[in-house]
Amino acid sequence: MKVSVIKKKKDNMKRVVILLAAAFTLMWGACSDPYADQVFKDTDKMPAASFMEANEDVYSLWVDLLKYTGLFNTVNLNMDYTCFVPDNEAMHKYLQAKGKSSVRELDMEEASNLVRYHTIASKQYTTSDFPDGMFPDSTASGDYLSLEMREGGFQAFYINDEARIKELNITATNAVIHLLESVLTPVTGTIVDNLDENYTLMLDLLNKTGYEKLLSSIYMNGVKYRYTLFAVPDDVFAEAGINSVASLAVYLGETNNDYTDPANKVNRYVGYHIANSAYSFSDMNSDIDNNTSKNVSMMASNTLISMRLVNEMFFLNYNEETKKGISITRKNLNCKNGVIHVVDGMMEITEPKATKVTWDLTDYPELAGVCEKYQLENQSKTYTRSLAYDILNCYKLSGGYGSDYTYHLANKNEVMYKASNHDCMFLNLGKYGWIQMESPMIIAGKYKMSLVHYNQALKTKEGRWSVIVDGEYVGVQVTTWGNSTSKSEMITTTIGEVEFTESIPHTVRFMAGDDYYSYLDCLIFEPIN
Repeated sequence: MKVSVIKKKKDNMKRVVILLAAAFTLMWGACSDPYADQVFKDTDKMPAASFMEANEDVYSLWVDLLKYTGLFNTVNLNMDYTCFVPDNEAMHKYLQAKGKSSVRELDMEEASNLVRYHTIASKQYTTSDFPDGMFPDSTASGDYLSLEMREGGFQAFYINDEARIKELNITATNAVIHLLESVLTPVTGTIVDNLDENYTLMLDLLNKTGYEKLLSSIYMNGVKYRYTLFAVPDDVFAEAGINSVASLAVYLGETNNDYTDPANKVNRYVGYHIANSAYSFSDMNSDIDNNTSKNVSMMASNTLISMRLVNEMFFLNYNEETKKGISITRKNLNCKNGVIHVVDGMMEITEPKATKVTWDLTDYPELAGVCEKYQLENQSKTYTRSLAYDILNCYKLSGGYGSDYTYHLANKNEVMYKASNHDCMFLNLGKYGWIQMESPMIIAGKYKMSLVHYNQALKTKEGRWSVIVDGEYVGVQVTTWGNSTSKSEMITTTIGEVEFTESIPHTVRFMAGDDYYSYLDCLIFEPIN
């Protein structure tokens, strides 16, 4: 198959995706109902809004809200929805607290946001799909809901730590409805905004080190970023005899009072509590089995925290000798720009043991900021985002005429859906073209390095790449096509061995050996004892 044919098909798909995205934005942002003339007559198989209208004893106030905001028939569209719907009793309490007698007395912007905040417009989540943490898909308002499973089985599912689901898995033709006993409060504040009087020292530390500005921002240079803060409450600091920034400096052995200096121990301590991605509790538990661990990079340079399950209990920086670690006492506190987890210890900087590192080549906040469907699950259509060479700082590229550099999110029926986070980098850089990026920090040691990629079944081997780490070629050239002549699949190909003498990030360059395109997923580093 010629690359030019593939490129043409990709361009057509890209135009379709753009049109669909524009239509989706229109339907959820309209002030009037763009589908008001459509009528759904099959009473046995009704879409979500019509189903709710037919059960007015439970949903009449929410239906009135849908009609008031012009979103009634939008929720009837042939799409996949998860609707978290407060019942009439919950809506009455909400309106009473607002001093309103009907939903039509609400401000239109507030009312529209309320509907969008309670609706996930990309997947039908039943209890079998529920995460222990944030839902991977955002709501129609662009926010993320969290779910907590408390003691009590199916009667103890809570959304955002405030609303219990009183009835689960109510099915309509296009949606799953979960009935709430309370109205959800839309997230409005940033991470800094959501630190209350129990975190006065943490707030002062963020201010003195300069991280407050970062965690008070939703957009940086037009790109939307999300963070994780492991927040230390005042009482935990007090137990260690710390009640001020100065006393923390003494505790850490820092004499320099320029706390904005990245090398300052106080600055590094604060940066060690911030991750450059939003990790829900379920994210932190993923990819680890009982009595195993993984390492995650933190914002302080060249630092990692260890996430470990010990006898089914989750710990940060678990110490094998003392049999102790940091526990999370409150999890998944949602914010506009990320998530807060509250910890029960100081969480000082430590260097964990080497573990298997699975580095997703698309795992960059900058990329997430420009891809509206970045790493979303269960997409019915493929999402692609063609990227200009100078749009992102996380990648450096050099390619010939007609080369391509595209983010590819697989749909649920594609073989590539099995990729890490369901996405790949689509690359056709021309012979000797290259793409370069920085790895996360990797603990010093010797590793077997492998590449996970899509293998196109061919009789000849094509899609050749050399891998260069810190300026040195590693192993042999790998091919991404023709590793099997009968089956197209995601496979892992061994590159070779690499040894790191320092625990630091590393510069990795992929150099093309031909002009075939490839779908590259992730690099795996497995420690060699």
